[in-house]
Amino acid sequence: MTIAIISFFGVVIGASLQYLFTRYLENQRHYRSLRTQAYTDYLKGASERAHFGIKPQSQVKQKIADAKARICLYGSTAAIQALALFEKLGATMNSDQERNAFTSMVLIMRNDSGSQSGARIEDLKIVLLGNHDVKT
Repeated sequence: MTIAIISFFGVVIGASLQYLFTRYLENQRHYRSLRTQAYTDYLKGASERAHFGIKPQSQVKQKIADAKARICLYGSTAAIQALALFEKLGATMNSDQERNAFTSMVLIMRNDSGSQSGARIEDLKIVLLGNHDVKT
């Protein structure tokens, strides 16, 4: 009889722990997905803004504002600080300082999104800004 009761409690405790761990992992996965989507949307908007020049269309401005709001909600402290620095500098690609801030922000967002492979900042600069902007 005691073996049956101990077995019953063992099953209940095991099932409860499995439920809690599964729920925790699902919440973490969902949060990471929201964060990554916000980062992606911001980078898409920044690319569109760069493509349209100094005066981006209002739709692009709305996309960027929406993505920035979601980054403020879901982004890491480092990503928010990097975005704030880039915005403080003007959020364009007109100077070396802005290009460096943008590339650093992308690297932080990439690492924050769970990328396991380490990317070099010089490689990101070439991919994002072209070979002519990188001084090695």
